[in-house]
Amino acid sequence: MYQYSLEFYKQLFDTAIKNSEKSEELEERIDFLNKEFLESLYRNICRSLFEKDKLLFSFLLTIKLMDMEGEIDHDDLRFLLTGGVSLGEELPDCPAAWMLEK
Repeated sequence: MYQYSLEFYKQLFDTAIKNSEKSEELEERIDFLNKEFLESLYRNICRSLFEKDKLLFSFLLTIKLMDMEGEIDHDDLRFLLTGGVSLGEELPDCPAAWMLEK
């Protein structure tokens, strides 16, 4: 349902370059650009989302940022997303006679 164009992201990035804090140090400048771009991206995307979708977007963005920084344990994430449920290799027997195998 939500679609954003490449032009939208390019404009956000250009705005982040203009609005971010300047620095002579390359690493510091990159940090300022990342911070400004992420904040701008979050504000602009959330502005266009339905209220019910904002929390999910925030969660997905946080998980991705944590993953990029190496701060997330993939086993913990899998447990969070699935509840630790494992069906094993074989499916259980059909629980009721009136249910189809599918």
